[in-house]
Amino acid sequence: MIEYRAYHKTRNGKRGTAGRAVRKKGKARDVEMKSSQARLRLIGWITVGLLVVGFTGVAFASAYSWLTRSPLFTVRTIDMNRCSNVSLEEVWAIVRGDGSGILWSVPAKEVARRLSGHPWVRSVSVRKSFPDRLVVRIQERTPVAMVNLDALHYLDEDGRPFKRLTAYDPKNLAIVTGFSRGDLLRKDPVTIRDLRKTLDLLRGVEAGALRQNVSEIHFDAQDGYTVVTRDAGLQLKVGTMDVKEAIRRIEAAMPRISGMSRSSGIADLKTEGRVFMRPGE
Repeated sequence: MIEYRAYHKTRNGKRGTAGRAVRKKGKARDVEMKSSQARLRLIGWITVGLLVVGFTGVAFASAYSWLTRSPLFTVRTIDMNRCSNVSLEEVWAIVRGDGSGILWSVPAKEVARRLSGHPWVRSVSVRKSFPDRLVVRIQERTPVAMVNLDALHYLDEDGRPFKRLTAYDPKNLAIVTGFSRGDLLRKDPVTIRDLRKTLDLLRGVEAGALRQNVSEIHFDAQDGYTVVTRDAGLQLKVGTMDVKEAIRRIEAAMPRISGMSRSSGIADLKTEGRVFMRPGE
């Protein structure tokens, strides 16, 4: 009996081990099948994603090609503010010369940069207004005087020489003298400061007693300012005093000078409350 039980116990144990091995193999096959299915699904999603990306890229490329070639976006209008010295034709020439004329392709910054090189342009902005309009806003320079730099140039309100005068340009502004071409082109700080003060004096006297009657304003580092009138060629010497004080003295002296029998030559205003007249040099 003992041997029989031991025999059957041993056989049943072997059968249990074999069953467990079969079950393990079945589970391994299930895991492997699920893993394969997961890989296949992943590959499928990746393929779909790549196809979507590819089709989207083609669609965008087609759309971009259409946008950059479509006559719908051809620049037909340039909305430009009124300017005295910059013409609409000049702006059109720059726009047509910088691309195909399609608004998408017009380099607004490059157009603005090229317009900035125009002597009369102080500042400029260029923007696109779809589908077919370019908006250009220009602030022009205002000439306040002329300066001789081997040839006459206009000076703007900041004292910058910006345009060489031609035979067709008006020459009805006062001329500023006493400044060298080299110092102005070198933008020497002292020279720029003195030039701006000279222009301040010019604006001040032209706004008062010498309205539209200044022919020349001369600056000398030692002798100071001399204002020359247009009508009689009277030289008003105010020295190196402050610009506001110089304007005040000229305002006070002009009525007295006008009442004198001789209102030409040189009027020395360097002494407070006195006008010393002498013949011109």
